[in-house]
Amino acid sequence: MKTKLLVCLSVLAFYGNAQNLPSEKQEAYETLSPAEFKEIKSVYEHKREKAVLTKKSGGPVSQRMSHADIAFTLFQSSINAVFSPFAPDSTYIQNFGSPSAIGSHGYGQTFDPTSKGFGVVGQDYFSPKDAYTVDTIYVGARYRTSSPVSGLTGDTLQVAVVMGDTLDNTVWRVGIGYNAGTYPGQTRRINVLPPRYTGNATVGVPGSLNAPNKMIIKYALKASDTAVNYIKIVPPAPIQVAAGDKIGILNTFIPGQAYNPATQTYYISGAKGDVNNISYLRYQNTSTSDNNSYFLEPLTLGSASAGISFTLFSNTRYGAWTGNDAFRNEYVSPSATRAYLIDFWVSGTSTVGLDELNEFKPLSIFPNPSTGKVSLKINTGGNYKLQLMDLTGKMVHQEDLSVNSSEEFNRDFSYLPKGIYLVTVESGSNKQTVKLSLH
Repeated sequence: MKTKLLVCLSVLAFYGNAQNLPSEKQEAYETLSPAEFKEIKSVYEHKREKAVLTKKSGGPVSQRMSHADIAFTLFQSSINAVFSPFAPDSTYIQNFGSPSAIGSHGYGQTFDPTSKGFGVVGQDYFSPKDAYTVDTIYVGARYRTSSPVSGLTGDTLQVAVVMGDTLDNTVWRVGIGYNAGTYPGQTRRINVLPPRYTGNATVGVPGSLNAPNKMIIKYALKASDTAVNYIKIVPPAPIQVAAGDKIGILNTFIPGQAYNPATQTYYISGAKGDVNNISYLRYQNTSTSDNNSYFLEPLTLGSASAGISFTLFSNTRYGAWTGNDAFRNEYVSPSATRAYLIDFWVSGTSTVGLDELNEFKPLSIFPNPSTGKVSLKINTGGNYKLQLMDLTGKMVHQEDLSVNSSEEFNRDFSYLPKGIYLVTVESGSNKQTVKLSLH
């Protein structure tokens, strides 16, 4: 029996200058079963193994990549994978005991294969001079058929793809960013690159990405999609991305059945509701009070990157937004504390010295994790620059080392705050980065 529920909408928002970041609303979600989480980790480990093989082979690259893997590598003890619903219109509700508005009806990612973050997972293949091809998009989502509706109803997952130079204001909402102090430990402004978006106030029509070269892929959802963690989207032809360009996507769910947002419950714990739906797969903070920026790579890795996750704010009708809120109609806003699991199968020919990068691993650190006192072993003679960076991009230690053949250097970093640090050694054009955990 359908029950009419009152919808109380609250605006979840990062916007424009974001001087004072509001506490991010934690949507109702379902945790993954042990078997589902094991599958996610299996996919992650396979990509890591493939990265090693690809680097050894050199030259041509064919690799499944995801920015969420970078965050998982650095912060796996602080994040967890969940399923959370999204809807075609913000007036739909979810019921996990206390009904509330579904927070978003679309989600996606800005993908940057040249991000320095991919060095953390061994996938630092591409330079800004390299063109690349996206052959397949893996959307982390679970299709759910609901009760009393049974079977397929002609539902569609629509994937909108845009690409372009980072300064192209017809594709990207240039000038969006977080001022210093938005997140704990953030000492400088971080600019981000969300695709430009136009909202629509019509029920069931959320709006669209804007770009002169937009591609729309419509995928007819199948019964088999109810049993997977990733939905595989294959473009009609491989997507060719020019050197230096970024690619962005937005996923929306288009239901094939009639619905009434005033009377229908879109999602209930256990996947039972009045209409079919999709739950997206994401990593989020393990604590609702955690406001660290786990998925904003320009902050966490100290280098410019457009490779962040983003979410579409849809907690209210677009036509109702005024003042500063109206600004949000223009773009899909980035989320720095949640990451949607969207993978890209990327192919190309790399100009990065893959074999050299694979061979340059002179540094080992032990113990790791550590209370602060560590031994840094460099097993190859030469002159090195050693740098220790925290995850705000701040350099906390640096020195030059001269190594005869193989030497250990004892250092005491116990004066530093507990947390994760990136230790980098450089020799000429070669570089190695190792994660160090202080506890």
